[in-house]
Amino acid sequence: MCKFRRFLTTASGKILLGLVLGIIIGVGLLSLKNTSPRWTECVLQSAGYLHMLGQIFMNLMYMCVPFLIFGSVVMSVSSVHLEEFKRLGIQTLWLFFMATALSATLAILISTLLPFQFDVEVVKAVKASHMASLTIQEIVLGFFPNNVFTAFTQPSILQIIVFSCLFGVCINLLRDVTPNVEALLNVTLAFRSVVLKMISLIMKVAPIAVFGIVSSTIVIHGLGTLKTLGMVLVYITALNVLFFLLYTLFICLRYRLSPAILLKKSARVMIFAGSITSTALSLPLAMDSSRHLGVSKKVTNFVLPLGNSLNTNGGPITNVIIVIAVAHCANLEMTLSFYVMLGIYATIASLGNPGVLGGALVSLLMLFDLVGLPKEAALIFFSLDYFYAITRVIVNVMGNIYASIILAHAQGEFDREVFESSKEIACTP
Repeated sequence: MCKFRRFLTTASGKILLGLVLGIIIGVGLLSLKNTSPRWTECVLQSAGYLHMLGQIFMNLMYMCVPFLIFGSVVMSVSSVHLEEFKRLGIQTLWLFFMATALSATLAILISTLLPFQFDVEVVKAVKASHMASLTIQEIVLGFFPNNVFTAFTQPSILQIIVFSCLFGVCINLLRDVTPNVEALLNVTLAFRSVVLKMISLIMKVAPIAVFGIVSSTIVIHGLGTLKTLGMVLVYITALNVLFFLLYTLFICLRYRLSPAILLKKSARVMIFAGSITSTALSLPLAMDSSRHLGVSKKVTNFVLPLGNSLNTNGGPITNVIIVIAVAHCANLEMTLSFYVMLGIYATIASLGNPGVLGGALVSLLMLFDLVGLPKEAALIFFSLDYFYAITRVIVNVMGNIYASIILAHAQGEFDREVFESSKEIACTP
């Protein structure tokens, strides 16, 4: 009971409390909706005000997204020094990209076999995605801005990412020859810290926003919303478990490692990550586990901190399933080109994860914006993010550890004796 009370004082606990209260109030208002014309009008007006609470929150969050993406990508790119990048960076980034893309592909392939059948629409009216009408040339040109200020004000997420990457690369090229460039980087990182603080303050009203969105959605669209949320939670959990098992099987077969030893030495970090649902807070323990699995200190210290923001394998799975669920509910036509672009966008949206409370919502908002779905629907599903995160964070953390094992083998930095040993080793930073 004490643990439950402590949980309710956390951010995730408050959001879940907002979800529960939203369901209770939503069901109560729904029962009064059709009792009389006067009550119907009163309930619909109340639903409008409740929806406004969620809309204010979404506007504030979306206000921060372009600047957070810019700061996070610049920080990630500029943190990789050129000498390290030449030796290990290209392989690392390629592995991160492939692992994230494969998780997105798996989610899309499996989702085509899943029965997305709901009683009512979660989204009443959705503008059809314009992706299918774009040519290959238009899609490619859409990555490159001709006016960076327009990219930030629209905002165009892909163009912001491209500009941020170029900005970070140029900082790396000039930081040793132009002293003022380091000061520019410090200003950029300080600006990112301010945006992160802003997001943390906005997230304090997330429980109220979830309460407003969920209750108003139930009033307008009915109890089928709850079925939608439950079904999506089951699908996301199952796909995260499947990806983890397939990745573990690949590592064990490819490098002839004992799955029993691998899972035993990783059990502590998996339990910890699933309990606190934070990839960032799990980093020290993940680095310790990586060393005990035989990965050298050099590879561990390079791969895991970088992977903390660039290798979130569980992120695309969560986001893809939510997007496809909303698209099904909205009767959106999903062609082959839709799925292809969804895979690309889901991979891009998962790169540069800020690693803070609300980071999952930022990534989901990016994807909803890219595919043309209403951002309000993202908040409905975000209300269950604590439960998504239990398996998602485990996949993220273990994905980074597995990446370190792959790169350690490629660099000749893997010690099989340490892997098979039951003794503790000194893991100095």
